[in-house]
Amino acid sequence: MDTRQRIMRTALAVFLRKGYDRASMNEIAREAGVTKGGIYHHFESKEHLFREALSFITSEMDRWSTARFRDVRSAQDLLAALFGSIGPMREAFENIVGGKAERHPYSFLEILVNAARRDEGVRREMGAMYSRTRGNMTRLLLRAQQGGEIRGDIDCSALALEITALMEGILLLSVIDETVDLDEVGERIYANMWRMVAA
Repeated sequence: MDTRQRIMRTALAVFLRKGYDRASMNEIAREAGVTKGGIYHHFESKEHLFREALSFITSEMDRWSTARFRDVRSAQDLLAALFGSIGPMREAFENIVGGKAERHPYSFLEILVNAARRDEGVRREMGAMYSRTRGNMTRLLLRAQQGGEIRGDIDCSALALEITALMEGILLLSVIDETVDLDEVGERIYANMWRMVAA
């Protein structure tokens, strides 16, 4: 791992632990094993580092999800893969950041929402990522509908949005409610969802 990537991974861990406003460049430098000047050699400001770290984690998670869903061909496979990926998604996130995250992945989404409020570039980039994901999901659901796999009266675009919102909501609940077990809940939600949409 090169120095730039090490700084970004360390910055992510600090941002996740402290939030953007409380994270300091001194702390990031200390934990990354570089000088503060070493950070500024690669990133012109804390905001620049933050934006690059967000791009890094989203592109890494994008790569992970592309590999995970590469062989999905049916709506049933899609739902099983999506809801079965909640626990593994957390593990992938922790591996990318480097070690155990101190909080669940939702803390990344929390930081993302705050960043999108203050930075139009972040909002556009994240909006495009979610839009791409929903578009891919909608196309697969439409093919499944045309093939008679899911009910004909379902609005596939709305279903893709519901699935996305449900996934994000599960991550949020796992932070608020300790009884929500990400490794166990996905299978039950998948079974419910499939009963609702299957033809």
